Amino acid sequence: MTTGGSQRLTGGDVLMQQLGVNPPVQLLWRVQGRPAPEALARIHCNLAQGPLNRRMRAARLPLARPVWERHTGCRPLRVSPKTVAPEEVMDWADASCRVELDAHGGRGWELSAAHVADGTSVVSLVGSHALTDGQGLIGAATLAARETVRQGRSGPPSLVDDITDALTEGVWTYSRLALARLRDKAAEVPATAGRLLFGRSPQGGGAAPVRSRLAFTVSAAEAERVAERGGGSVTGLMLAMTANILRAARGTTEAGRPFTLGLPVSFRRPGDLESSNMVGIATLCLDGLRGRYTDLSEIRRLSKAAYSEAVGRHLTGYPQTDAALSNAGEILPEARDVFGPALGILFRTVSGAGGPPGRMNCFVLRAGETVSVGFQSAGVEVDHGLVELELDAWGIAPTHTW
Repeated sequence: MTTGGSQRLTGGDVLMQQLGVNPPVQLLWRVQGRPAPEALARIHCNLAQGPLNRRMRAARLPLARPVWERHTGCRPLRVSPKTVAPEEVMDWADASCRVELDAHGGRGWELSAAHVADGTSVVSLVGSHALTDGQGLIGAATLAARETVRQGRSGPPSLVDDITDALTEGVWTYSRLALARLRDKAAEVPATAGRLLFGRSPQGGGAAPVRSRLAFTVSAAEAERVAERGGGSVTGLMLAMTANILRAARGTTEAGRPFTLGLPVSFRRPGDLESSNMVGIATLCLDGLRGRYTDLSEIRRLSKAAYSEAVGRHLTGYPQTDAALSNAGEILPEARDVFGPALGILFRTVSGAGGPPGRMNCFVLRAGETVSVGFQSAGVEVDHGLVELELDAWGIAPTHTW
């Protein structure tokens, strides 16, 4: 929301701030040859003039949301002097995410690049999740590729602006988050009592280290054909694949237990390339089944119901699901090939701490004729063999493995 020329923190931003949730979100371009140094420098300069280059200014009143204001400094462009082996590309990508980011201090993003020994290159744009979500990162890259500079107001909002926000959006945002936390606390009481009375251990407690981060690219047309043949969408196909791969990794394919997935839902208006965190979470529950999930028409029906239920409910927390799938949509042509012809573009959120043991995240992004899919699992090993078996079962051949 923009008030008096300044952009207020969204409900998602406020939640990230309160919970201290700021894992990096990352775009990875895999391109033919070497990007021209001037192209890298131009995009870095344009990003520095765009919506990512901002910092937080606190409001005067307790219930008024803080404001994002324009910032002039940023982290420098980083080009690796070393050539990366093809099998180490994801290691390099992980290292790019370990840069110290400070969204509130105005150093919330970084652009870096490296040459790969197979004649390709990899470019990383990483930003703090406290600053933006995946679609916001893609939007910033698109504006930079378009040479579109949109400068926000750098001065503080007026006292009238703060009063207006405190009495409207601010009180709604903070009260909603407070109620959500009260519900969470209330839900913990029976579980805590059960553990005390019966000696039960908490389910999914703690965070497990990330053990797998695989990624591949497939033909978008091939994925669409497979999805349509099954009566569903590409998102539904990826949901089924995620469930099947994780259940196989856990060894629970024949257990017949329900399987839950968290689905981020965007609240952006069409064409919005500048907003920060604008997302809610829908929860999809697949019926208990022995064997693989293959009914994409049923997954489509369940997904529509889950999305409808989430409409209007901004992010108030993270549900504990078996897996999560984040489809960031499609990156436009000007941003897709800004560093040269792209073999694929991968979007992902990276957390070194992982998540609840046995959980997996799946990330999907379309870039023209390709769809790139990434997996990140915590506390369970998902190897290439499991992914290849699932692709084979659907009759899909990857065009590129990261």
